Amino acid sequence: MRLLKMIALGGGITAVVFSGYLWFTQVDNAVTPADERAIAEALGSSFDTPNADDMYFEDQVAFIRRVQDAVLGEVPVNAGIPHGQPREPDDLLARGMGLCFDRSRFIEKALRHHGFETRHIAIYSTEETGSALVSLLTPQISSHAVTEVKTSRGWLVVDSNERWLSLDKGYQPVSIEQLSEMERKERQAQLLHQPDIAIYADEFTFVYGLYSRHGMFYPPYDRVPDIHVPEFAMNLARLLP
Repeated sequence: MRLLKMIALGGGITAVVFSGYLWFTQVDNAVTPADERAIAEALGSSFDTPNADDMYFEDQVAFIRRVQDAVLGEVPVNAGIPHGQPREPDDLLARGMGLCFDRSRFIEKALRHHGFETRHIAIYSTEETGSALVSLLTPQISSHAVTEVKTSRGWLVVDSNERWLSLDKGYQPVSIEQLSEMERKERQAQLLHQPDIAIYADEFTFVYGLYSRHGMFYPPYDRVPDIHVPEFAMNLARLLP
């Protein structure tokens, strides 16, 4: 009995230490002065647009599109930045290249700078595995990274590889959770425009606040998954009854 108590105590201490480590090494979502300069350079005349709360829904969507267009235009080359190297907005502008997870980070910072609430979304296909957990643990599984932004009418998905927003035919936002629950035919029937990215057409799972499973995108580059804790904690609400 005493041994079991010691094991339980040791496990509890380990969990607390690991949780603390995750908190102090989490992906920093603050918009820095360097980010502000990069956002200004990318958005140009859009930089002085009022904050999100001062816009009607249609204006919010128009501004979100302008941010998406600006980032896609400024980071046109779909090529990866080596692991263990900075990949913030100014780095993407200097290189002119990045992948979905890099562009989504740029989009998120630009939108947050203008008063929007965002969350980073990692999408993993379950078409081959049939299981969300197996897909999350499977290397090289088909995946994608996008942004979800909170509008006055709900959460809207902003793609990071193409000019696509998750609007339905009634011009209402469709959240990533709603998309994941739709059958393929239902998505085709309800969405205003169909995305070209194949992963949306198949069964998929998603994770809030997960920037990488390998931990090599953001400091301290330690092989511990890159997460933003407040966003990552939102996944608990999906698991609770």
